[in-house]
Amino acid sequence: MESRINPLLHPFRLLEQKALFVPEKSFRGTPQHVGLEYTDIHPVTADRIRLHGWHMPHSNNEPRNPVWLILHGNGGNISVRLDQYKEIHRRYAAAIIAFDYRGYGQSEGQPSETGLYADALAAYEYTRKLYPDEKIIVFGRSMGGAVASQLASVVAPAALILEASISSIPEIIKERAPWLRYFPLGLISSASFKTTKYVSGGTVPKLIFHGDSDQTVSYRHSERIFEAASYPKQLEIIANG
Repeated sequence: MESRINPLLHPFRLLEQKALFVPEKSFRGTPQHVGLEYTDIHPVTADRIRLHGWHMPHSNNEPRNPVWLILHGNGGNISVRLDQYKEIHRRYAAAIIAFDYRGYGQSEGQPSETGLYADALAAYEYTRKLYPDEKIIVFGRSMGGAVASQLASVVAPAALILEASISSIPEIIKERAPWLRYFPLGLISSASFKTTKYVSGGTVPKLIFHGDSDQTVSYRHSERIFEAASYPKQLEIIANG
């Protein structure tokens, strides 16, 4: 069982919880709404949290093609980016496994940084029962980029792809509330989601891309991630994206 937050022990923790994790319980649709076949899946974490996700198989049942394990951002749930699943499935003839972190969608539990890392590992272990490591591409977006990077630092996927990822929570805090830089950040936030740390080792190929017009997470985050990342790596900053 995950512990409840005690606001007397950490005055910023409840605010942090609401700011970092913005889950939606209701789905906006299913893969069927964009023409994709799917089955519901339920990975179980090491701490016995039952997650929910979707498995969208290859359309031609082609085992040589890749599977993308999708780790979404801090808001919504797996139903938010149905059009992206359709595009990945069409463009790359890929299978897709998308799952919700604890507390999101139909997944049990309450979200936390360590909890999300455990969720990603459970989803990966589920995926590798169906596909070999060399076919698994781990894809993370926004805060999901940090979760994907941590996962790729402890397993051996074929590749890591980061879309508009944050470099760390402290960097986000400094950008959005510059005056808070004078306070101990450990008091303000217990979470770090330090992508730059997790990409710094290993030999997993990394593709990092970001639109230079992103108003939510600056492309400077991806530049920092790229600078910290070990080789092989590639950075794409998309003009007007």
